[in-house]
Amino acid sequence: MRTPVLETERLGLRPFCIDDAKQVFECWESDKDVAKYMFWESHEDINKTVAWVKTELSKVESNEWYRWAVTLKESGELVGTALIYLEEEYGKFEIAYNFGKSFWGHGYATETMNKVISFIKEQLDIKEIMGRHAKENPASGKVLEKLGFEYIRDIPYECNRGKNLYQGKEYILRL
Repeated sequence: MRTPVLETERLGLRPFCIDDAKQVFECWESDKDVAKYMFWESHEDINKTVAWVKTELSKVESNEWYRWAVTLKESGELVGTALIYLEEEYGKFEIAYNFGKSFWGHGYATETMNKVISFIKEQLDIKEIMGRHAKENPASGKVLEKLGFEYIRDIPYECNRGKNLYQGKEYILRL
């Protein structure tokens, strides 16, 4: 199924387009603070971001990868990204999200992922999804708890393509 366009009260969720690369780079991909607890590394070169956007475009039709550009409805400004994907290591779908630092603390992650979970319930035949975060990033844990996820166990948590290892928490949400 093609990644659909979704909408919340304040936000628009849509597939990425190549014209997003500059905003993606400036909003979060070049920010080491945003990348600190993410699986990916921050980009020091916009060409890496362009390549990333092209990779995302190649997955728009996938049944195992749904990635959205999250925008403010009022202005169209790109503020972050949301993802539901099949995590092969676990054989389960997992959610992921990140937002530019200037957009932290506004409830955008919870609002976005509530809409993504509604999409999962209404459109996909998925019975449970998982979420993970580094213990040092409790704000992400609060988002998962607000979404109804249940803590399962502590896990090792690799960030920045394995360069940093933290303790993490794993959660599950039964749909």
